[in-house]
Amino acid sequence: MSRTTGNPAARGQTVPARIVTPPAVAEACEIDAQVGELLETLSELHELLKQLLELARAKLVAMRTADTAALQRCAARECGVLELLFERERRRDAVLARLAQSLHWNGSARPHLSETAENLPEPHSSRLRAKTAGLRQTATELRRENRVAAEVAQQLHKHVRAAFEDIAQVNQESVVYGPSGKHEQRTNRTWVDAVG
Repeated sequence: MSRTTGNPAARGQTVPARIVTPPAVAEACEIDAQVGELLETLSELHELLKQLLELARAKLVAMRTADTAALQRCAARECGVLELLFERERRRDAVLARLAQSLHWNGSARPHLSETAENLPEPHSSRLRAKTAGLRQTATELRRENRVAAEVAQQLHKHVRAAFEDIAQVNQESVVYGPSGKHEQRTNRTWVDAVG
C-alpha cells in the first residue's frame, strides 16, 4: 500500500505558483498609483481654475455692458465651481499626505507639491512639475482677471456714489440769512432723499 504525502508535487500534481511581491516593488507600485491619483486630481483642479478664469472674463464683460442678469448667472456658476474646487483641494491634500507617508516624508508637517516632486523618481518628478507649472500659470491669470474685475467694480461704485451725491446737491438753495442771523443753505427734499 503506497502512501501519498500531503505535498501535491510528490503526488505528481502541478502546484500553482505563489507570487510573492518584494516589499520594494509593492511600495513602488503604491507610489505609482498615488502619483497617478495626484496627477488626476491636479488635472481636475486645473480644469476648475480654467472655468473660474472664463467666469472672471465673463464678469468683466457683464460689468462693462451693465448686464446684471449676466453678472448674477456668473455669480451662481462661480459658487458651484468654487465648491467643486474646495472639494478637489481637500482630495489633493489627502493624496499628497498619503504619498508623503509612502515616501517616508520627514520634512515640514504638510509637504508642498514642489517638495514632493523633488523626492519622486523620474518620470513622476517631471510630470508633477509640469502639472504644477500649468496650475500656477492659470492661477496667476485668474488672480489678474479678478484684480481687474475688483478695480472695475470699485470704480463703478465710486461713479454711482458721486452721481447720487451730485443729484442730491442740485436742489440746494442759498438763503442769505437764516433764523440765527448767519448765512446758511437749505436743501429741499428730493426723490434721492426719499429713496435713500
